Amino acid sequence: MSGPVIDPRHDIVERLEQSGIRYYVTGSEAMAAHGLGYRLTNDIDVVLDIEPGAYDVVVRPFFEPAYIVNALLPTARRWLGSAIAIATVSKVDFVIRVRDPWGQAALARRLRIDDPALGDVWIATLEDVLLAKLEWAEGDLAGLQGKDIHRIIEAVPSLDRSYLDLQAAGLGLRDALDRAFA
Repeated sequence: MSGPVIDPRHDIVERLEQSGIRYYVTGSEAMAAHGLGYRLTNDIDVVLDIEPGAYDVVVRPFFEPAYIVNALLPTARRWLGSAIAIATVSKVDFVIRVRDPWGQAALARRLRIDDPALGDVWIATLEDVLLAKLEWAEGDLAGLQGKDIHRIIEAVPSLDRSYLDLQAAGLGLRDALDRAFA
């Protein structure tokens, strides 16, 4: 007989807390934590505040052997890695951002909450979730990321537009942001 099934989302957060890595959850999990409804995805998106060279030394020990930790892949503004829970086939995507002004601002603005699914966790603000989704959408506001962007804008009229304008301009996303609000 096996023991109780641990929610992999909670387990991931606990491991990150134990590691001492500064992080925040973003994407659909963060939207759900902000009360915007849960959209089932295949993973949890977590931004890590570490240098890419520290990934194998700092992240792997806290996830292996219960998780298969994949190597980092560099992209334009970030490195992407992941870990797959062997017991539950759940996945966490790790994002390590280039140390740009938005990446630093998003880390400074993260919120600490007690979420029923995630536990005591750091999450991105809705403004930063929106910016991340704009970046991932690559201009396609009709796709899944675009739908999430519109859901945030419609549900939260009090978004900090000056912050969004400033960060979107720095990311080259100002036109996309204006189209999202139009």
